Amino acid sequence: MNTLTAITTAFIFGSIATGHAQLAAAIDQVDTVQQRRQMDESMKTLTGDESAPELYPNESSDVGPQSVLKIKLRPTHFEAQADVQYFHTDNMFLVENNEQDADVLVSTVQFALAPTPYELGNGFFAPRLGYRHQWFNFGLSGKELDGTGIDLDEFDFNAQTVFIDGRWSRGNWILEAGVDYTRLMDSSDYEDFYEEIVPRWGVQRLFPLCENSVLSLGYAGDYRFTDIDQPFLPSGLYDRTDHSVFAAVSHTLCPYAVVQPFYRFKYTHFTDDVVDRDDMLHTFGLALHCPITRQVTLRAFAGYDLLESDDPSMPDYRKFDVGGGVNLTVRF
Repeated sequence: MNTLTAITTAFIFGSIATGHAQLAAAIDQVDTVQQRRQMDESMKTLTGDESAPELYPNESSDVGPQSVLKIKLRPTHFEAQADVQYFHTDNMFLVENNEQDADVLVSTVQFALAPTPYELGNGFFAPRLGYRHQWFNFGLSGKELDGTGIDLDEFDFNAQTVFIDGRWSRGNWILEAGVDYTRLMDSSDYEDFYEEIVPRWGVQRLFPLCENSVLSLGYAGDYRFTDIDQPFLPSGLYDRTDHSVFAAVSHTLCPYAVVQPFYRFKYTHFTDDVVDRDDMLHTFGLALHCPITRQVTLRAFAGYDLLESDDPSMPDYRKFDVGGGVNLTVRF
């Protein structure tokens, strides 16, 4: 009986650890991909001949027009996007040892009601209401899970997101707030295994450095109400709040190339009574954005993540991603 109990206990804890790692990796992939897409969207309005709001009266006459991010005031009602990212990661499951490398393809389609930004409170307000669907595919090169013979495409999943948000800008200040509802589904039978409702907020300040460079400093926060459909895992295990600060320098090399080194620090506090856990994630990255036309943007990127957790049951990890993507955005 003791042997049977030990085997059963080992199986349960092994299932918990495996499910935990796979779920954490899926959540991280969704968040990381979305951050890259948001950076790409912000780069689309950074061109060499675009003037930014003056930091003080007659600034342009002193140093010339400054190139920074800003909302283009174009009459639109809807926004449609198609996006593809392909990259290689050296730590697919976010573990400390025995890392699994993999090729990842992320395909995204998005449609939103996105009317022309309008004047509000001496600034401009841009609301959105939309839907986003993403396909995450692993092991496209035919690679298998090390030592198991299991194809990596067994871990493919889909993400569906309904979002509503607003962005208000005045001068070099940008304020954002919104709510997302996301659910993750396996690709075989489309059964949910994770859901979250995420109120989010943020503020960003732009500092023109020279004619072709701008420094962005910002803060982003959220609270995640989660529901997990995994064996042996409590439903609200991943309830948490995230708080991030970030810095990025965007430099226009030419009208068709913008290079952006960046750093982000994210503090995560898990709020479920079952978990006493705080994570600190450092992200260092470099991206090259190439706006081919107003609708099409190419990008290349590399990023290094370093996570430290005070929960001894959760591994600290290191992860390096490198790859590229293309985005098509149509507004009408």
